Amino acid sequence: MASSYGELIRMARKAQAPPITAKQLADKLKVSAPFITDIEKNRRLPSLQNQEKIKMLLSCEEYPGYMFDDLAAADNEDTRVVAEDLARDIRREPTLRELIRAIRAQKLTPAQISDLTAKIGGNGNGE
Repeated sequence: MASSYGELIRMARKAQAPPITAKQLADKLKVSAPFITDIEKNRRLPSLQNQEKIKMLLSCEEYPGYMFDDLAAADNEDTRVVAEDLARDIRREPTLRELIRAIRAQKLTPAQISDLTAKIGGNGNGE
């Protein structure tokens, strides 16, 4: 499992059939190969537009799209950046915001949150 956005990019590139090189990915994004290297070494994040293109190019069953959104958001120092699917749902659903705030107020541990998710029928894979 990838622990950073850059690591996810590298792993997902290599998981393609056939594997995609950093140069090939750079060409598809119209950026330089060293820029891809910087992303994979967690020195830079691509623009939101290129993040979307990367997700479209590299997401697969092993590395689904939500992983790209989640890790890109987690690696971004700008606290306004949230995974795209979550941001959309949080903006639209006041009850979802209430749920998140209740979880925070109760200071639930990750294990407690996982238990709660399992009880309400979550599948644990971000979908």
